[in-house]
Amino acid sequence: MKSENIQRVKFDRTKHPGIEFDLFPLERLKDRTDLNPPIHLLHRVEFYNLLFIQSGQGVHTIDFEDIPYGPRSVLTIRKDQIHRFKAVEARGYMLLFTEEFLISYLERDGAQMISELFNELLFPQHTVLNTTQATQVGTLVQDMEEEFLQPLDGHTSGILRNLLQVLVSRLHRIRSGQAPQRHHTAYLQDFLKLQALVEAQCGHTRAVKDYADLMGVTPKTLSNITHRILKKAPKTFIDEVATLQIKRLLINSALSVKEIAYQTGFEEPTNLFKFFKRYTGLTPQEFREQH
Repeated sequence: MKSENIQRVKFDRTKHPGIEFDLFPLERLKDRTDLNPPIHLLHRVEFYNLLFIQSGQGVHTIDFEDIPYGPRSVLTIRKDQIHRFKAVEARGYMLLFTEEFLISYLERDGAQMISELFNELLFPQHTVLNTTQATQVGTLVQDMEEEFLQPLDGHTSGILRNLLQVLVSRLHRIRSGQAPQRHHTAYLQDFLKLQALVEAQCGHTRAVKDYADLMGVTPKTLSNITHRILKKAPKTFIDEVATLQIKRLLINSALSVKEIAYQTGFEEPTNLFKFFKRYTGLTPQEFREQH
């Protein structure tokens, strides 16, 4: 696949002006001819995407990882991730919403809850609900669908926003219960700050000391942060983020491997080859050809 074929998808604000939210049944997805790009092609989204699977099965690709799913599944995709429907034979719903639709209306704690829920480093992006949880989530989604299908009025946005906030809160509670050690810690805020720095700066530096200096802490403190949240050394975390950024450039740009090497902080393309193969088992060119 040629890298330039991957499209960046913006939220369609013309469909329901003033309401940056959309919802539709998964079983109708394959029949839609108005979607660009088609759902089976990799694309990069600029909004939040939540899949609720009621029955059936499928495979969803998120940032080049295939995620099989079955009944009572929830998948979350944060903005700027690359994804596609690799295989879908399921009933359920897809919910789309922008940051402006929900986060800008919430207090700090509520906004952080959404950011955490969709953060693949804090929570697995695939969750299997138990029967009670699936019923609760299904009721909320059906309430949203019923409201969304009615003629829009001055109450629609507020009702959808409130239902969506309840849904996010329930899912956050479920996922927090599955990984409580990550979210009841004094290190969480420091980790989120570190994550933002690494995602922004890993093309310039992958040195642990540089990030410790940027945060005003010691390398030992940085190690405490990543071990407490991820159970990983800071260098491993930094290199994993850098590897993902390289993957995205390989697939989502027309840059040559040599140009990507310089853009991601490698003085020589051979250093990029060695780094990338160590973490993926593939050369950059092999990865590009496979995707």
